[in-house]
Amino acid sequence: MERMRRLETWGRLGYAARGIVYLMLGWIALSSGKALPASATVQAIDDLPGGAPLLAAFIIGLFGYGLYKLYTAALDLDGEGSDAKGTVTRIAYAGAGLAYWTLAILAAVQLFGSEAGASLAGRASGSGGVGQDVAQGVGDVAGGNLLLVVAGLLTLAIAAVQFTIAYKAEFMEKMTGTPRLVRPAGQVGYAARALIIAIVGYFAVKAGIDGDRVRNFGDALAVVRDSHQALFKLIAAGLMLFGLVSLMMARYGRINDDDVVERVKAGAAHRPR
Repeated sequence: MERMRRLETWGRLGYAARGIVYLMLGWIALSSGKALPASATVQAIDDLPGGAPLLAAFIIGLFGYGLYKLYTAALDLDGEGSDAKGTVTRIAYAGAGLAYWTLAILAAVQLFGSEAGASLAGRASGSGGVGQDVAQGVGDVAGGNLLLVVAGLLTLAIAAVQFTIAYKAEFMEKMTGTPRLVRPAGQVGYAARALIIAIVGYFAVKAGIDGDRVRNFGDALAVVRDSHQALFKLIAAGLMLFGLVSLMMARYGRINDDDVVERVKAGAAHRPR
C-alpha cells in the first residue's frame, strides 16, 4: 500500500500505459490504414482475449499518468520554470494529465458495460468525437471563435515545444542507462507526434477564423493519410516508436519519488485560510 502513495509508482505505470496507447495507434494505422484517436485503444484492448483484466490494468496506468503529469505541472518537478517556454510546457503537462484521466474514465465505463458510456467511447473514437462536440459548443457562444483561435495557437506552441524536444533529444535527460537506439527512436517518435499536434492546432485556429470544423488527433492522422500516404506510414511508425520510448521511460526514467499524500497534506497545511 505504501508504494501506491509514491509518485514513482504512478509515473512508471503511466509511462507504460502511454506506451501502449501509442503502440496500438501506430500499429493500427500502419497495418490497416485506419486513423484513430487515442480513445480507440479502449475498445481495441477490450476486444483482446482476456481484455477485461488488461483494461483494468490499463485504467490504473492511465490514472497514474494523469496524476503524474498534473503533479509535475503544479509543482514544476522538471524545472521548466515560468518563462514562456516553461509555461507552455507545464500547461501541456496539465492538459495531458486531464486528457489521460478522461481516457481512463472512458475505459472504466467500457469495462463496466454502461450503454451510455459505450456510446460516449464510440463517439470519442470516431471522426467527430466528444472533443469536437465541446469545440462546436465553444464556437457557438459569444467570443467562442476567439477562444478556439487561442486554443489553436496554444496547441501550435505545444507542438513547437515537442519539436524542440525531438530535435535536442531532451527526453534523454529524464532517463539513464538506456540502449543506444532509444535516442534516435525518441527523436522520430516525438517529431511524429508533434506534427499531428500541429495539424490539430492549425485546424482549431481555422475553425475559429472561418467556422471550419475542429479536428481531433484521429482526424489529423486522416488528413495526412488522404493526402500523403508515404508520410502517413512514416508518422504511424513514428507513433509506434514514441510508444516504445514511453515504455523505456517506464523502465529507465528518473522519477521524483515523492509521497503524494504527504505532499498534498503539506500544501494544504500551508495554504492561507
